[in-house]
Amino acid sequence: MHNSQDTQLYHLINNMELHGYGDSWTEGQGTIPDRNEWKNYSWVKELSDKLKIKSNNNGISGNSNLNIFNKVVDDLIEGKIKKNDMVVIMWSSSLRDLVPFLPKKEWVSWSIKHLIEYPNKFVESYQSENEKYNNFLCSFKELYVSDLFNQNYYNIVNQNYIIFLQKMFEFYEVKHIMCDAFESMVIGLNKYDNKLDIIDKKYYWQFGKKTVRDFLNETNREDIWEHIENYKDRPTQHPNIDGYKLISDELYYFIMKLYY
Repeated sequence: MHNSQDTQLYHLINNMELHGYGDSWTEGQGTIPDRNEWKNYSWVKELSDKLKIKSNNNGISGNSNLNIFNKVVDDLIEGKIKKNDMVVIMWSSSLRDLVPFLPKKEWVSWSIKHLIEYPNKFVESYQSENEKYNNFLCSFKELYVSDLFNQNYYNIVNQNYIIFLQKMFEFYEVKHIMCDAFESMVIGLNKYDNKLDIIDKKYYWQFGKKTVRDFLNETNREDIWEHIENYKDRPTQHPNIDGYKLISDELYYFIMKLYY
């Protein structure tokens, strides 16, 4: 495709839809108070308007990468994502995944920033009615944070998420891109666990280079954030309406260069 008219005609003929997946950064938190309206101001809506196609925003505040992964797989199997549709996955924090080495319904933290600055929220979370067990679990979690946490576990899991979905998109002939919202999917990768050669980085915006939050921080604009105070570093942070517009612009350019 060489111009916007050709692109629009292509979308019309093929009835393409945009499917966005992620957490609060995809749902549109940080825009307006009414959560029922967040998606109307999200990067998904802005991007679909630029592409002139319909959109489905599957972002859920607090979502884990495991939930994102399973939702995409289910939607492909069920035919909600069709051949030639466009899928954009904006991954969340790895630490939100349920893990097999902690009791059921246990996960570590909202993000690495949260774990570093508020470790007590992990240590003291999910108290049961059994005081003796609570005391044990709190002490174990302190040990986990200080001596057992290992990023390599998440690196292995995340590489598999990415590779599985890329191969599935290829098999189902679905256009797609991925990006990291505020935390890299692969951090300090051990050479023995390195499977990056299997990941097709062409379809991954700024893989291993920057997150979407890094991209916004590089603008040095405080007016694009939900919270202005300590806007570059605060653990709980979302773009506002203008921030999401910048994200949609960047993803639009990436998609156009990649596919058109």
